[in-house]
Amino acid sequence: MRILLLFLLLTCCSSPRAPEPQRLKISFNAMPVTVDPRKSSDFISSTLICMIFEGLTRCRADGSPEMALADHVEISSDRLTYLFHLRSSVWSDGTPVTAHDFEKSWKTILDPAHANPSAYLFYPIKHAEASYKGLVSSDQIGIRAVNDSILEVVLERPTGYFLSLTAYPSYLPAPSHALDRIGRWTSGEQVPLISNGPFCLHSACSKSHILLRKNERFWNLDPIHLDEIHISIVPNETTALQMFARGELDWLGGAISPLPIDALQTIQDSPSLQFSPMAATTFCAFKTDHPHLSNQHLRQALSLAMNRSDIVEKITQMRETPATRFIPPSLSSNRNRLLYQPHDPELAKLHLQKALSELEIEPKEIHLTLSFRSTQLDARIAQILQTQWKETLGLTIALEQKEPQNFKELLYHRKFDLALAFWIAQFSDPINILERFENSENWKNYPGWNNEQFTKLVRSAWSQTDQLKRFSLIDEAEDLLAEEMPLAPIYHWSNMSLCNPRLQNIQMTPNGAVLFEYCYWE
Repeated sequence: MRILLLFLLLTCCSSPRAPEPQRLKISFNAMPVTVDPRKSSDFISSTLICMIFEGLTRCRADGSPEMALADHVEISSDRLTYLFHLRSSVWSDGTPVTAHDFEKSWKTILDPAHANPSAYLFYPIKHAEASYKGLVSSDQIGIRAVNDSILEVVLERPTGYFLSLTAYPSYLPAPSHALDRIGRWTSGEQVPLISNGPFCLHSACSKSHILLRKNERFWNLDPIHLDEIHISIVPNETTALQMFARGELDWLGGAISPLPIDALQTIQDSPSLQFSPMAATTFCAFKTDHPHLSNQHLRQALSLAMNRSDIVEKITQMRETPATRFIPPSLSSNRNRLLYQPHDPELAKLHLQKALSELEIEPKEIHLTLSFRSTQLDARIAQILQTQWKETLGLTIALEQKEPQNFKELLYHRKFDLALAFWIAQFSDPINILERFENSENWKNYPGWNNEQFTKLVRSAWSQTDQLKRFSLIDEAEDLLAEEMPLAPIYHWSNMSLCNPRLQNIQMTPNGAVLFEYCYWE
């Protein structure tokens, strides 16, 4: 009895144990290329940037924008002038975040010397496109810090989705007073990175891991439960899955760390498995100024020879939707329009004969190479496409594998014949897919395709305020893409992920972004 009383006395008098820090372990399948919002273009870099930087708005799980550093916004009656009123917030070193940070960052992206592939996302802003093309000075761009707390943005045309754009990573501010830190981080130097998001970049080891810690100076700290996020760099999909099984990762999947293509049969009954639609599409791009691929019939033949259902059912096996249109259904009320036949061998042969006649060549004179990223999934898709084109059209297509970073450069500079690529919508509006083809100079217009009628339709849709008329213009523009087929969509993505059942409130946007900052341990 005395021992029991002593134990109770010691227990009551001892100090309570401090709660363990909330840590999240995730992985990326490649090292981010940059931590600079002004240079963001790839999905993995954008994911990290959104963890450590905060913009005027943020993206909700349903894809709509919500106010972030902007406390509120005033919009003029003609929908051309936006006055963003910034709330009081600071950078991680305590320096105030101001409207001047936004002005300087955005104008840097629109500097022709900066060569940012996402610069076109700023084109709704007055004189932004002209400045990026070197036709006017940056002083004429419709971006102005009225004072430290008010940012004025003047648009070229009414743009109903402009607030959604301001949540995109390229619209997030870089710290004007500490820009050198970003460059030094990118070069591998371990110096404190100044940021203003929910987390700070604490340390990184090239090709190994990244450690994020909660930013105690973040303006909206209450909803942030995690103390640390440990990001392992795991290029191999099977290795990442094994790490999840061993408890070394708490969440796995999406576009940042895709699951191995053979995994579904093994894990399909797992309570950790989750699916969600995603505004992303895998496609085959055709270089439209290629001597042979400039022929519309040849492009149609290659598209019609694809058995998209076979690819989804036998290769990807992750509940994707065989594509019969260019715009992901999740961007159009889940409407998967039938714009082209997903597989028609006889019609494919007919188009091939028309192409050979117009080009005045024999099939054996067609020498094409399909380039693809060095991932397990892309390699298998490339192989089945090669087989389908051979069996249906009698064409021998060579295969060329590229490392992800080299493949991106190949796409931007159009150094390919055929390319197995993908897009992920940058904001929740179908115009984001179509505007890539508005002119052939857009970096993300991989085929280099140009059509005057298409350009007119997209530009009309930009400023159309009547939603019924706007979507009619979008449909008409998409019809033109299907007719000329500068690229052939293969399937629209389903976002598959594995999540530790104790991890709560993992939110995913329609564009595939994962809002890790709001999750917590049960």
